[in-house]
Amino acid sequence: MFNQNRIYRLFQLINYLKARPAKSIRSIETFLDTSERTIYRYLELLKDLGFNIEKDSNNKLFISSTTEVDIIPFTPQEAEYIKKLILTSGKHHQLAQSVLQKLQQSSDIESGDDRFFKAHLSEIVEKISLAISEQKQLLIKGYSSANSQSITDRLVEPVGFTHNYDSVTAFEVNTKLNKYFNIERMDSVELLDTPMMFEAQHEFYKPDIFGFQGERMDKEIEMHLSMRAYLLLKEDYPMSAEFITSISDSDQYYFKAQVQNFKAPGRFAMGFLEEVEVVGSAEFIKYMQRLVQQNS
Repeated sequence: MFNQNRIYRLFQLINYLKARPAKSIRSIETFLDTSERTIYRYLELLKDLGFNIEKDSNNKLFISSTTEVDIIPFTPQEAEYIKKLILTSGKHHQLAQSVLQKLQQSSDIESGDDRFFKAHLSEIVEKISLAISEQKQLLIKGYSSANSQSITDRLVEPVGFTHNYDSVTAFEVNTKLNKYFNIERMDSVELLDTPMMFEAQHEFYKPDIFGFQGERMDKEIEMHLSMRAYLLLKEDYPMSAEFITSISDSDQYYFKAQVQNFKAPGRFAMGFLEEVEVVGSAEFIKYMQRLVQQNS
């Protein structure tokens, strides 16, 4: 029986294998954060669904972008079941929006409420996926940057989506840097005819729960959270949920995780100074002390 996690991993795997270069089993394991045995089960399932899994000269795997399979052929009953599972993932999951839209278009299912998906964001995800599979450059139009406080167009070569499909890792042609771009901050995207030119410089690092990417996940954060801080942290950064536990005999919560950068968790803690207690890592405590001094 399908479950929610399995569905998302299948769609992630399809997109990942359509994006060149071809992938080794080890790289797929890392990308999906699962075992080799599970990877082979997913590959067999994709073959059963009609996808042609090919190998290059180095025995690495890929799905040809010319495959005739566009939509997995679910029965109406399966589509309805998948829809119910997807809706439990939350309205902010961009891949969920795209899948729901396809389910509605390819079946008799009526959502009855356009709040279940945002067609605009779904279209952006689709075009980025196409750029990855066809190895074409992409123009991100009207990107709102939180760092530079500006709205600009960005010429990029997309590499891959982050865990929740809320961001895409891409090589920015102008700066020659690999960056991640938030899907919701894009006004639109344009798929260009220009082929990718900088594949050798493409890098994809698994982002931390705050969306930062880098070579090392070597910074540790620990916090005690009030219920309000806990709920808002989980809402703003859904991947944080698995790192939070309740503190027995209290209304407090304990959060501990490895991150790439202190910037995002520091910014969050600064917004709840009376409801967040920073503990544990001396490095993070010093970072927070500097932030408080700078803002006092």
